[in-house]
Amino acid sequence: MSVLVAVLWGPVYAAVLCGVAAVAVAYATTRKPELWHLAAGTGLCAAGVLAQAFAYYLILRDGSLGPHGSAAVLFLLGLQFFLHGRKVRRAAQLTLSALRRHREENGLLRAAEPLGERRPGARRVPFAMTSVFGAVVSGLGSLFLCFTLLALRDLLTTGDNPWWASLVVAALCAQAVLFIGLGNTILRTGVQYYDTVVSSPDDLAGRQYVLYLRSFRDDHRLSRPHRIPLAGAWLAAAVSLGQGEEERIADALSWVGPLVGVGAPGERVPRAGARRMYLPPDDWQRPVSTMMRGAALVVIVLGKGPGTLWEIREAMRILPPERLLLLVPMKEKAYDEFRELAGDLAPGVLPAYRRSRALSSRVRGIIHFEPDWTARFVALRRPPPLEDPLVGSLDRAMWPAMVRLTELELERRADGRRGEA
Repeated sequence: MSVLVAVLWGPVYAAVLCGVAAVAVAYATTRKPELWHLAAGTGLCAAGVLAQAFAYYLILRDGSLGPHGSAAVLFLLGLQFFLHGRKVRRAAQLTLSALRRHREENGLLRAAEPLGERRPGARRVPFAMTSVFGAVVSGLGSLFLCFTLLALRDLLTTGDNPWWASLVVAALCAQAVLFIGLGNTILRTGVQYYDTVVSSPDDLAGRQYVLYLRSFRDDHRLSRPHRIPLAGAWLAAAVSLGQGEEERIADALSWVGPLVGVGAPGERVPRAGARRMYLPPDDWQRPVSTMMRGAALVVIVLGKGPGTLWEIREAMRILPPERLLLLVPMKEKAYDEFRELAGDLAPGVLPAYRRSRALSSRVRGIIHFEPDWTARFVALRRPPPLEDPLVGSLDRAMWPAMVRLTELELERRADGRRGEA
């Protein structure tokens, strides 16, 4: 890489790159606190974004991709920095989790094991071809964005412009967003085609897992990346390859086990996040009840569907309160409507809504239960700036529920040892 940079930009830039690489190697081979890793990942993401922005600036200034395509090389380097920094941030966020540390100290944290198998059925397009095609389409979107910047520069610096010049710039910008969004969608779909699914509830016997239940109508909302401030969720879904909210929920609950959910009937590919299991539409309640009994924790996302109400009542009927957790993906008005619809959920009653500083997440709070089924609403609060907003806030909000669940599991372990003795 240093040789390539020396050829394109000169020895000074190559020396700077070597210095950055030396610092990175020294950092990677030294044990540092988790916050340092989180800061390092954030720095890599920021460096990647700045490198891509600088590449666009060079294109806008010079009116071309530069000698030997140097601006394009800089853009690709920035993209690699960003993607690697995101991986470092995710690993550091999981290591930073107080829930995981507490479970590990009590000997309850289990290593991740492979779960599920590839979904049966023909795969018409190989994953490698899908990745290449998605990358090419995204690259075309970036190229259209370059054309947009060049056209915008000419529009702002030239005094006499035809009336249709602004329409051309707008059309180029729309094409850039369209191609980037389409390319990212192809990349995400290609990955999902090769995701694993759980064949039947029997595959979960003897395993520790989290059962994730929600209304199928919420799948689309919870699978999208976080909102971009002042832009909206649609733009985030179009131009971002970031994790969706369901993937972040899976990370936040990984201290218990892998997330397992029931897939929507007729779904072509499983969504990223929970491992999907597909059940017959006319006979889903019995296997769901069976999986509830075998799950280490049952997480239900509140929704207005009748299936969600049945799942909450069934979980309260067969589970101890420590093994049930409710996620609230709604604002106060919608939550109050849900409380009226649900009525009195025996043996517990849903608590009043608690407001907090809004996150970019759709999940606003969690509900956990005391041993006597008294429900507690915990509003999500913003974590420190470097942390993932949803994972960090869930990690703190679930602390009381995790402590009671850990105590319950330790008591069962002690009873099992006494029984063997």
